[in-house]
Amino acid sequence: MQKAFFLAVLLPFLLISCTTNKVSNESKLFDLSSKYYGYVYGTFNHDYSVRLFEFGQIVKKASEVKNERDIDYLKGRIDAFLLGKPGSVGEIASVNKEYLDKIIIPELQQPIFNLLNDMELYISNLDKIVEEKNFRKLKQLQEELKELYQLERTINDDRYRNPQEKERYLTAIEKMEKIMKK
Repeated sequence: MQKAFFLAVLLPFLLISCTTNKVSNESKLFDLSSKYYGYVYGTFNHDYSVRLFEFGQIVKKASEVKNERDIDYLKGRIDAFLLGKPGSVGEIASVNKEYLDKIIIPELQQPIFNLLNDMELYISNLDKIVEEKNFRKLKQLQEELKELYQLERTINDDRYRNPQEKERYLTAIEKMEKIMKK
């Protein structure tokens, strides 16, 4: 009797509630107004901006080095940069393509990912100069470092989402990459 009651009365409610939750959760996952999309966008925006900012602070400090204390401070910033790779940048590339296209204009996606890689390589090379405490080489790079800092300040915003700003944003990225690849 109890089994029959359970099957007749409660089972349909359980099936309906499980099915409804599953469908609504899946549809929310792919809805661009969902909390998940907001989280993905917010995480990328934060990590990208912080990564650019850290790069900018390193090149700015490297352009101002005057003594061994400055070198030690710079070395610490470089070490932190090289160890602290943001996880969201790589994860964003593997997220639903629709999300990625809403977060970053498709034409800017590869240039942004390339820029992030090139910044890491540039800082790795700068690390060697700092490790050697080569003040002369840092002095030679001073103008380049200042220009990189200004370019970082130019692109550290969310124009990567705005199609009207695409060309100006891309031009700044290209200038940065040209300097870093000298």
